[in-house]
Amino acid sequence: MRAHRGTQWVRLVPVLATFAIVPMVKDTLFGFLPGPGQVIPVEQWALGLSAMVSRLANLVAAAVILHSYSDLVRGPDRAVLDVHPVRARALVMAIASHTFRARLYLPLCVAVLLLPVGLQGTWTAYAGALGLVVSAWLAGLGVGFFVHLGGVWAAYSDSLAVILDALRGDNPRMQAALIYAPGVALAVVGVSVELAAIGLEAALGGWTLGFLWLGIPIAIGGLAWAFVGRLADRFYVKASLLLADVDGAWASTDTKETAGDVYMQRLGNGRPELLRALRLGWRSLRIYATGGWVAGLVVAMLGWGTPERAMFWGAGATVWVAAVAALMPAKDPQWLDEALGLSTHDVMLARGSVAVTYTVGVLAPVSLVLLLRHGAYVQSLSLLALAVVCAFTAAIAARRWRESAVWGYGAAALVAWAGFMGVMG
Repeated sequence: MRAHRGTQWVRLVPVLATFAIVPMVKDTLFGFLPGPGQVIPVEQWALGLSAMVSRLANLVAAAVILHSYSDLVRGPDRAVLDVHPVRARALVMAIASHTFRARLYLPLCVAVLLLPVGLQGTWTAYAGALGLVVSAWLAGLGVGFFVHLGGVWAAYSDSLAVILDALRGDNPRMQAALIYAPGVALAVVGVSVELAAIGLEAALGGWTLGFLWLGIPIAIGGLAWAFVGRLADRFYVKASLLLADVDGAWASTDTKETAGDVYMQRLGNGRPELLRALRLGWRSLRIYATGGWVAGLVVAMLGWGTPERAMFWGAGATVWVAAVAALMPAKDPQWLDEALGLSTHDVMLARGSVAVTYTVGVLAPVSLVLLLRHGAYVQSLSLLALAVVCAFTAAIAARRWRESAVWGYGAAALVAWAGFMGVMG
């Protein structure tokens, strides 16, 4: 534990980076605010603020829900503690405390990002907007732990077997409950966030009681958290058995790799280091390959009407997918590279190349919309340049900081995204 204490400061890096990007994204995110010398009643821009903040709140909630899954279900503690008797409730509370502290940077980043609301609008609106985000963050924590523990119950439930069989696709039934648990949690939190956003808009319009609606997500999260202790006693240990069943189900299938089993594997023919990185990404970080295509298609639909929207969200999705290179060191231990006698330079280039190939999922549909719908050739090429820069920035960060690379890359990526939008604007 002492070895990790020296790296705690890196969690503040995204917060500091947010200070740098605020001037760059202010006009894009806060175009509804009064300009210099203007006096516009808050009622006239309350709708724009509530719509923008509700999206930020849902984004923060989604992040903490996914982190709660990785900490609770797939955390490194299981490999160490599974062979020992544990006090499940106390352990889950300790894990939740860690998640709370480790993800505190999320609302802090938003607190910095929302500063123009107070400086150009009113500090009352700023406090209400920040309150909505904090409420969503806490709700995501409570509902996330509740739903992920409940997912273990759902996996073993005979009454839900038919539903899971209908949803699971090629996945084992036991895994389906875990796959869809984050979506269920986000749906619950998302509804509460939208209700709170309605209350915020009404409060800024003059109905003071609307501020009380900001507590709806917290109430939902608190209600869910009230059951976490009992669920932990019954299902935390069972989660390890469930994961073993899932791994066993996959192991019993034919796992021979072919060119079609690993995303972009043909690019690694004759390039052993690139092939190893492609296989690592597909096995351990597949969400960045599949998620890139999902994000790209969503952005393409959002940007069909205006190229500015396609550029804004397309650049954000590109920056996110390129982070795969910064995450690889945590899945690829340093001793393995040393044992194999690999060049750190070759490893870095391979990781950067994999990140570039993953960004194709975003670039392909977004570029088609920019080219065919809007004739934006320069913007399309600029997105490609951004993808290459971000991919190799992530790879360099991985070489320099290894497991902490994602924090350094995250800060650089935020600035790159904001700077890109400032230049293209």
